[in-house]
Amino acid sequence: MSDNIRSELFFLKQFGFNNALLQHIFLLGIDPIQAIFNNKYKIHDELEKKFTDRERKLAANFNSYKNFKIDLFKNEDLLKKSSKNKIYFKYDANEVTKLIPDKIMPLFMYSKGDFTLLEDNKKRVAIVGTRHPSKKAVTITEKMTKKFVEDNYVIVSGLAEGIDTISHETAILNKGKTIAILPTNFKKIYPKKNKELAKVILDEGLLLTSIGPKEKTYKSSFLERNKYVANISDIVVVIETNLKSGTMNTIRNASEANKKILFIDQKDELINNKIYEFGGEMLND
Repeated sequence: MSDNIRSELFFLKQFGFNNALLQHIFLLGIDPIQAIFNNKYKIHDELEKKFTDRERKLAANFNSYKNFKIDLFKNEDLLKKSSKNKIYFKYDANEVTKLIPDKIMPLFMYSKGDFTLLEDNKKRVAIVGTRHPSKKAVTITEKMTKKFVEDNYVIVSGLAEGIDTISHETAILNKGKTIAILPTNFKKIYPKKNKELAKVILDEGLLLTSIGPKEKTYKSSFLERNKYVANISDIVVVIETNLKSGTMNTIRNASEANKKILFIDQKDELINNKIYEFGGEMLND
């Protein structure tokens, strides 16, 4: 695929066109500008069905798109030449497409920092758990993270409060590398209290997201984040969780991806059994 077409799809996505529509245009092998703004989509029945009412309105104003594109190109930090910035396209062979299956890979993913942490020769472990950990869980997280850093693993988590934050901070404290997978773009770090932590990770590790600079975060973005955490990791370590939680969603995704799942005794038979169902292996003291 030419850089020009890839670039155009990126700008169209930021302008408001959806993943499914843009992927369909790409797979048809037609020029996205011709397809969208010159109404050529109307000659493809399946393509026309993928347009929402909002997208039909967007397609009626090419000048607005041109101005949007010029402004974004001039002002977006992600598009400035830097060894720290990288955009991954779904249909290219790259570090991310080697790790994330086609069925869940978005059209684009974006990284800032040391993207070599995604390479084949790196070992990665996701350390995940509740946003409201017990004191014991905090201690275990610190101990486990330190051990994996000593064994040359890259620590992966989702920059959420609680276990995620502790695992990132402990990795950095012990001179390890860490990857934070975000449910937001790089300018809208969530939670806000982790903005400074994100800056440190940018220097010491990698920030990765599927949310582009002009895209919004939805509830589904957090679930998608969990899929990426599970899929880029070799092992998922569960510190503390509830039956219905984002962590359990990550465990489910790890099971579907055939990842090794290790977990601490939750002191709750229902939770332990649920993790066992997903192929989890309980760790002893």
